[in-house]
Amino acid sequence: MVKLIEENQAKHYLKVVEVAIEHDSKFLIIKRPEGKHAGGLLSFPGGKVEEIDEQNEWDILRLAAKREIYEEVGLELEDSLDYITSNYFVDSHGIHVIDTIFHCKIDKTPLNISASQREVPEYYWMTTEEINAANNSPEWLKKYIQYIANK
Repeated sequence: MVKLIEENQAKHYLKVVEVAIEHDSKFLIIKRPEGKHAGGLLSFPGGKVEEIDEQNEWDILRLAAKREIYEEVGLELEDSLDYITSNYFVDSHGIHVIDTIFHCKIDKTPLNISASQREVPEYYWMTTEEINAANNSPEWLKKYIQYIANK
């Protein structure tokens, strides 16, 4: 029993948030930087929940998502972020990750994208069909798109 408790206490998770930003039936998709987990693959913009996010007493994941979107693509999201799903995986570096996906349908947010060259080497506005057909579109991205379509 003591060993089980020690093992559970030793396991740490990286918390990640991503946002499916949708406008005119297209999604804002980024190409992940080479050398990072899933480098070269398509993804929604987002990133890690960081220490600064602890300042938010409530709704930490949603506010972290907004911060990450601003850092990665320069958008100050004014529209609501709706929870879609969360999942667990071990990344290519052996890190245990809990990933939370939000959906933001753009209505009020100005679409003035200013992508961080360090974090977002390329970005695209893509339809569901284009995402599903892209060679570098991972299965999990296609699954997230399907979750959004079924909401």
